[in-house]
Amino acid sequence: MTDNPATTRRRPNASTINDLELDLLWQRAEDAEARLQAVAADLITAGHTVFADRLDIVRRLCAGELTPREAHDEDRGE
Repeated sequence: MTDNPATTRRRPNASTINDLELDLLWQRAEDAEARLQAVAADLITAGHTVFADRLDIVRRLCAGELTPREAHDEDRGE
């Protein structure tokens, strides 16, 4: 079974992206950054582990080594 080319959405690239798609992509990136900052701030201020360990968890979170859920689980010792 093949996809119908009329309904298959191509992924935009540098040659085909339009202003609206670029704006939406930019907004998604800003939203993701805001969520990441909120999780990092929560871990730093209200975490359960020793401060130095929380900073390492936040560093790994920001580097993409951990998801927010994994970071919270690690902080809680789960």
